[in-house]
Amino acid sequence: MTPPRVAVHWLRVGRCRHPEWVTLRGGAWGPVDFPAHCALIVHPSMGPILYDTGYADHFEEETRSLPQALYRWLTPVRLPADERLAAQLARHGVGMDDVSRVLISHLHADHVAGLRDLPNARFTALRDDVSANLGRTGWGALRRGFLPGLLPADFGARLDLADDRGVADLGARWAPFDRGYDLLGDGSVIGVPLPGHSPSQLGVVVWSDEGQPVMFVADACWSTRAWRENRRPSALARPIIHDWKRYCQTLAGLHTLGCGRPDLRILPSHCREAWAGMSSGARDDNHA
Repeated sequence: MTPPRVAVHWLRVGRCRHPEWVTLRGGAWGPVDFPAHCALIVHPSMGPILYDTGYADHFEEETRSLPQALYRWLTPVRLPADERLAAQLARHGVGMDDVSRVLISHLHADHVAGLRDLPNARFTALRDDVSANLGRTGWGALRRGFLPGLLPADFGARLDLADDRGVADLGARWAPFDRGYDLLGDGSVIGVPLPGHSPSQLGVVVWSDEGQPVMFVADACWSTRAWRENRRPSALARPIIHDWKRYCQTLAGLHTLGCGRPDLRILPSHCREAWAGMSSGARDDNHA
């Protein structure tokens, strides 16, 4: 059975700035902007769903004092008014109250800072990523890029674990990522574990309303160039990577998949060029 198609919009919700060579060996030495993208997925019957949230003003609030302030000092953040999540959603006729679910790739601050602003959303994440972070505070949380204050007080009550959903067989064309989780129960949104950057990062596969397969890979790599060339980050990036060996395996898997599937759009969350040439049904309205 053909899975339902969804409308997909790529939203840029803030940005941080740091040297490109840290995230890509051979990259530029000077600092460059790394946009914080998230995806608005409009399901034909379930309505607006988000893949991550990007930044929010809560990030600044949670990094005013040490040790959390180190996060802001190392990756200075800009969040112009027109890039705030509410403004981005409004361009598509969607309000913050309309979002029914957020698919959380992982709990780093630039991916979950807006959760507290979505009062009606339930959350979906992978078990290992949640269990590795919840309960940590201070330096222990900061070392994982986790700011506990960004999560709503009732996060646990609103959380559904992707691992508890039915297993979906993607087939040999998606190897080595041939199995995932049917997150909505109709085959339209498949969660794919992409471990390494975090304990069990959640990637997502959808079929756009133009019929194109799209794979959101969050921070499994930081650029299209990285997966296309199987180019690893600098060794200086290792402290922010949970498991270097698994990160490299996931990156190599994306290289194999992407090079063998010219029809597939692979979208890292912080890549400025990833959306170039995207079909009209799934587009970056910010031209990032």
